[in-house]
Amino acid sequence: MTAIVFSKRHCRLAIAMPCVICAALSVFFAFALVSAPMAQAAPSAAQAVAMCNPTSSNGCVNGILQDAGKSPIAGATVTLSGAETGMTATAADGTWAFSVADDGDYTVTIDATVASQHGLAASSATVTIKKSSFDKQRAVVRFDQANSAAGASSASGSASAASGTASDSGSTVQASGKPSGSNTAMRIWQQLYSGIVFGLMLGLMSVGMNLVYGTTGLQSFSHGEQVTLGGLMAYVGTQLMHMPLIASAVFAIAVGALTGLIQNQIVWSPLRRRHVGTMQQMIVTIGLSMALQYTFQFFFGGNIVGIVKSVPASFQLGPVTTNAPTIVSALIALAVIIAVTMFLYKTRFGRATRAVCDNPALAAASGINVDQVVRIVWILSCAMAALSGVLLGIYLNGISWNTGATLILLMFAAVTLGGLGTANGALVGSLVIGIVSDMSSLVIPNDMRYASALAILIIVLLVRPQGIFGKQQRVG
Repeated sequence: MTAIVFSKRHCRLAIAMPCVICAALSVFFAFALVSAPMAQAAPSAAQAVAMCNPTSSNGCVNGILQDAGKSPIAGATVTLSGAETGMTATAADGTWAFSVADDGDYTVTIDATVASQHGLAASSATVTIKKSSFDKQRAVVRFDQANSAAGASSASGSASAASGTASDSGSTVQASGKPSGSNTAMRIWQQLYSGIVFGLMLGLMSVGMNLVYGTTGLQSFSHGEQVTLGGLMAYVGTQLMHMPLIASAVFAIAVGALTGLIQNQIVWSPLRRRHVGTMQQMIVTIGLSMALQYTFQFFFGGNIVGIVKSVPASFQLGPVTTNAPTIVSALIALAVIIAVTMFLYKTRFGRATRAVCDNPALAAASGINVDQVVRIVWILSCAMAALSGVLLGIYLNGISWNTGATLILLMFAAVTLGGLGTANGALVGSLVIGIVSDMSSLVIPNDMRYASALAILIIVLLVRPQGIFGKQQRVG
C-alpha cells in the first residue's frame, strides 16, 4: 500500500512538473519580450509623382533642380529619406515631387558631384511635413539658393515656393551649408516684401467691402466667401475646363460679378425695401457665409486645390527672392485699386457713389438713383473679391473652401483701421495689417503674427476711433 501511495505521489509530481516548467518559460519569454527594445519598423515607401498637391491624407515634398544660371537639370537622382523613403529623377524642366503619407522630418539628397558640377549651394536639405498644419503640408526644396530666410513666414502664414517665404500651401527650404552674417537683414527685407504683397491683395478684398459699407451701412461677413468663390472658379477654369489662366481669371470675375447682382436683387434689395435694420442684415450675411462655406466644401472637398500646378522659377530682386507670378499679382492688385479710386473721384457715377456714402437721403433728393448705385457697388465689390481670390490662389499655390473665411477678420481690421466707408482707408489699413503681421514674425512666434496686427488696430482706435481716414461723427 505504501508503494502504491509513493507511486501516485510521483505520478502527480511528474504531471505537475511540465506545467510548472511551461509556466516558468511563459513568464520568462513574456518578460523578455516586454524588456527587449521594440524593433524599428522599416520606413514605408514614398510615392514619386509628377505633380503633388497636399490633402488631408498626404503631404508634399517637391522642388525644381536648376543650376546657378536658372537652367533646369534633367535626369538627376533625388533621394528622400526619413519617415518614408523614395527615389526619383528630375524631369526635363528640373521638377521632382514626392507624395508622403506620414508626418515627420525628411531629408532630400542629390549627388554631391551634381551639386559641385553645377555650382549648387548644397546637396541635401531637411524639411518637416505635418499634414494637419496649413503651413507644413508642403515643403519646396531649392538647392540653387543659399543663405536665404528659410522658414520665414508670409502674410498668410504659408510657404510660397518661389519667394522663399511661407505660404498657405507649404514651406520653402533653400539648401545651405553655412549661415550668413547678412541672413537677418535679408529676412527683414523678405518679410517686408511679403507684407507689402499680402497687404495689396488684402486691400483689393477690403476696398469692395468698404464700398458696400459706405453705401448701405452693411458689414458683410459673407465677403470672404466671394474671395473663395473667385479662387475656386479659377481652379474650375484652368484644371477642369482646361482654359488658359487669363481666360479662367476673366471667367471667375464674371461669376463673382453675377453673384453680386443676384445677391442684391434677391436678398439685399428686398430687405432694404422692408426697412430691415443693418444689424439684422448683418446676421443674414453670417448665415449666408456659413451656407456658402459648406456648399464649397460639398462640391470641392476639404483639400487645397491648385489654380496652377507648376513651380514658378524664382529670381533675385535686390535683397529679396521672388517670382514673376507674385510680382504680376501685386501689380494687378495695385492697378485695380488705383483704377477704382480714379473711378470714384473722376467720374460722374463715382461722385454719385460718394454722395450716397455721405447721405443717401440727400443724394436721392438730388435726383441720384440710390438703388442703381447700390446695385453697381455690389457688382463691383464682388467682382473685385473674385479677382483677389484668383490672385491669392496663384500667390499661395492653392485655394481651399475656407480661405476667405480665415481672412474675413483681417478685412474688418483693415477697413476699421483705415476708416469705415473710405476706399483709400481700406488700402492703407490693409498695408499696415500685412506689413505688421509679417514683420512681427521676426520677433514673435509665427502663429501670433495676426495678434500683433490686431493689437495695432486697438491702439490706433484708442487714439483715433474713426480710423486713419475716417471722419469724426457726432453721436447723440
